[in-house]
Amino acid sequence: MKLYLSPELQRDLRKVIAQDDVDKFSKLASPLKWGKPSWSASQLLLQVLDNEVERLWLWAVNLSNHKDPHTRKYASRILLKLWEKDKNRAERLLTTLANDEHWLVREETHEIWGELLKKNFQQVFPILQTWSTHSSANLRRCVAIAARSAGNLRKVEWTEPLIHLLEPLLSDKTAYVRKNLGPYAIGDGLLRCYPNLTLKHLRRWAHRRDEGTLWNVAMAFASYGGNKNWREGMKILTKLATDKRLYVWRSVASALLYLARRHPEVRGTLKAWSNDPRRAKVAETALRYLTV
Repeated sequence: MKLYLSPELQRDLRKVIAQDDVDKFSKLASPLKWGKPSWSASQLLLQVLDNEVERLWLWAVNLSNHKDPHTRKYASRILLKLWEKDKNRAERLLTTLANDEHWLVREETHEIWGELLKKNFQQVFPILQTWSTHSSANLRRCVAIAARSAGNLRKVEWTEPLIHLLEPLLSDKTAYVRKNLGPYAIGDGLLRCYPNLTLKHLRRWAHRRDEGTLWNVAMAFASYGGNKNWREGMKILTKLATDKRLYVWRSVASALLYLARRHPEVRGTLKAWSNDPRRAKVAETALRYLTV
């Protein structure tokens, strides 16, 4: 296992971990950048603690309660390892971290919930199901991130459950949730990995009146998965382009702009729509940004 840390820093981190000194660990590890350096500090922590369960719990609790958010984020990787030791205890701590006031802690923990869903689908799915309608936008966003992560395994038997897990979020207009739902969890996730079944549900959702749902349907095509399925996407976007509500038609214009930059045929469709009074506003908006 390659650690992206200097030998000197590795030595100092090993020393403070051996001493169970969380505050000194914080001073050394919290300034590390997001990505490989931060990941390496987590791996080193787990390596030194090895399978000493009591010490792992001590570190997980103390890191979870630390005042520095850059330090709190390290707790979730320990709790991932401890899940099988005490599911209920780990769940309580990981739920608190998933709802942390600081985005850095939340985003690290939401990724960990995705790992848990992949490894313990039957156990974790019901937990996330309750979060789909939770009052906390942080926990609702965690559902979207975890579902996308699990979808990457392309397990066909998980497709319908994951889609139904996300369905309660469709009408959610909270920016923190929707930006991680339509274009990310659905478009870049399920539509990329399970195109046929996801398209079936997108077509079904496109007939709803709720503007939050229609926003997510449209924005699912402003993604890698949407690009791969752009022809089917155009059929859905053609329908949604007649919606007169700003919230909906602007999302359609955004998705069309994304696709037009990749497919000349979409540009031709937009130009034709300029003469269609029902879709002219969408076409003109997309074309204006296309030429910028």
